Amino acid sequence: MRFDTPVHLNAPVHALGEHAQPVADAVTGLLIDEENAERYAYTALRTSTHAPVELAARAAAESCTAAGTPPHRIAQLLHAWTYHQGHEFWSPAHYLAQRIGAVAAEPVGIQQMCNGGLAALVQAACRLLATGSGPALVTTADCFPQPGFDRWGGDYGVCYGDGATSVLVDRAPHGRSVRLLSAATVAAPVLEGMHRGDAPFSPAPTSGVKTLLPKLAKKEFLTAHPALPFGPIAHDAVTSVVTRALRDAGVGPDDGRLRAAALPRLARHVMADAYEPAFRAVCAAPVVRLGADTGHLGAGDAVANLSDLLDRDDVRPGDLLVLLSAGAGFTWSAAIVEVNQP
Repeated sequence: MRFDTPVHLNAPVHALGEHAQPVADAVTGLLIDEENAERYAYTALRTSTHAPVELAARAAAESCTAAGTPPHRIAQLLHAWTYHQGHEFWSPAHYLAQRIGAVAAEPVGIQQMCNGGLAALVQAACRLLATGSGPALVTTADCFPQPGFDRWGGDYGVCYGDGATSVLVDRAPHGRSVRLLSAATVAAPVLEGMHRGDAPFSPAPTSGVKTLLPKLAKKEFLTAHPALPFGPIAHDAVTSVVTRALRDAGVGPDDGRLRAAALPRLARHVMADAYEPAFRAVCAAPVVRLGADTGHLGAGDAVANLSDLLDRDDVRPGDLLVLLSAGAGFTWSAAIVEVNQP
């Protein structure tokens, strides 16, 4: 998908959990063993005592201030998440609109698991161009506290940190921003059972009643489908979305303007063995590893990565950045953005 009409991502912000839990403490507390701690290479995970939507409200207020956009001008608020937001029968997007004063916004929830942040950006951009309405605010938020979630050892190849993100999608640049040139998405619903496993459907949420362990569902799924080529499917998906995003943006794989690429905040060995080889097969942009001191931020990795990339001293106006996102289901997305003049 090519965005010929200018669409800008303004004032990307990430509000991390207020505490950092060092990996050494997690090893001492038997939350992760030394072998996996070394393989995963996280130095710390961010944790919070706040509800995720409270972190999102903080990030949203910061984005609006930084972009000089009054909340009452926001036409749509899209909120993405992967895990419990604080209440069960409830709309967190509406809470955020009320909390920050986006009184004219249409609040919408986006549920595409960890790909939700980038999916929400694309939805906001398409709506903006189709309706000519005012700016959209895209937020994400996830927290993974015990006893409901085992952030250090509950999954394979990833540890989970608490945090929220926010970015304004508008037709004009305001403040620290990038122009969205293109986006591409590939889905593989054949893998949806990887986060469902063999467990029967439950009549009510079980969050907090038992600890959520995604790795058990993955083990059950892979045991039941031993011939399913998850690795090749993921490899092909990454190469496909990156190739399509570059093509739609009119950018060659070795374009000299490609300054940096940011991938999901997964464990180091997962990135080195799977994601980075697939990415480097089709794009020469240097891969910047982010998130070692935060953990995977659920739906927020893409916007958090954009925020971190714009903080780098070597990123300048006119540079191109590549954002790669992935989420259970499975869905992979890539976006090409160009850094604006400040």
